[in-house]
Amino acid sequence: MALAVSVVGCGAASSASSSTLLGPAANYDYQNFTYSQGLDANGHWEGVSALDYVTLPEDYAAIPLKKSDVEPSEEDIQTLWDNLLESNRVNQPVTGRPAETGDIANIDYSGTVDGVVFTGGTAQGYDLTLGSGSFIDGFEDQIIGHNIGDSFDVTVTFPDDYGDSTDEAGNPITLSGKEAVFSVTLNSLAVSVLPEATDAWVEENFGASNDLHTVADVDQYFHDSLYDSNLTNAIVDYLTENAEISSVPQVLLNYQVCSQLSYYNSYASMFGYESLDEFLSGFMGYDNADALLADTESDILNSCNQLLIFQAVAESLDLAPTDAELEAYASYTETMGEGYVHLLALQDKVLSTLREGAQIS
Repeated sequence: MALAVSVVGCGAASSASSSTLLGPAANYDYQNFTYSQGLDANGHWEGVSALDYVTLPEDYAAIPLKKSDVEPSEEDIQTLWDNLLESNRVNQPVTGRPAETGDIANIDYSGTVDGVVFTGGTAQGYDLTLGSGSFIDGFEDQIIGHNIGDSFDVTVTFPDDYGDSTDEAGNPITLSGKEAVFSVTLNSLAVSVLPEATDAWVEENFGASNDLHTVADVDQYFHDSLYDSNLTNAIVDYLTENAEISSVPQVLLNYQVCSQLSYYNSYASMFGYESLDEFLSGFMGYDNADALLADTESDILNSCNQLLIFQAVAESLDLAPTDAELEAYASYTETMGEGYVHLLALQDKVLSTLREGAQIS
């Protein structure tokens, strides 16, 4: 599990000049950032003995935690069940009644403006949830009340700011503010329903793929996943709250800043912006990269502190990942480098060791 080696979250847009701690973005070679920069072959920060900067709490190897802080609640487990069932909704066919709000109507439609068919106004077998508001105002309302097999016209008016289209020959057609007539056929109706959580349903959907065969298996899986996550978070919180850090080596600050700026710079290139500053100003509301760094300074520092603490624990306990533990991240080697792979595996090793040593009462 990787901790802190990621783009930190951004708060509200800012126009601050630059970060007092980090300085201007121009000081960082983020255009050439690599995930293994500043890391040695063991996943440690180059030239850094973390214990020179970090004083760990005396009980760091046997962190005292309350059971209530790590044991999942029934509400937490139910939330995971709710999410699982919601993501596995099924469409149940509806017959013998007209279309109603909430139904999924499968339709064919072809629209015209001034009698001319326009691009984007025709589809076959389209599933439209009635009442979703995903089509032009009035379109879905005019399907309600019709029966499967009905063919009928739907007349709507495009909003005044609607974009233009073209006819079959490619000639422009103005849609803004124009009345359109759609010939619609209602092919079928369905309703989206939640599946029932039964042993049979679990076996069918998760037996082969996840080795989960009963409702009780899923309950246990959710419990264990939440427990592990809660325990990890509690350990990280304890260390960050109780470790003393004298300062942060520049190599870590360089890494975290370049990681963040490189991330947003890649999006600037993807979306066709000429510079990072132009992207941040036009897309994210920051005046420039300096303002971004000023706004996220504390998040970057917290991430650096976590990385430094984890290396300090590894040094103190003489921890290093095994070949098998490194193999879990082997697929990252080509794109992210050996140093980064060792860092990820080392963080897993530290967390695993601290979880085993935690004193929960």
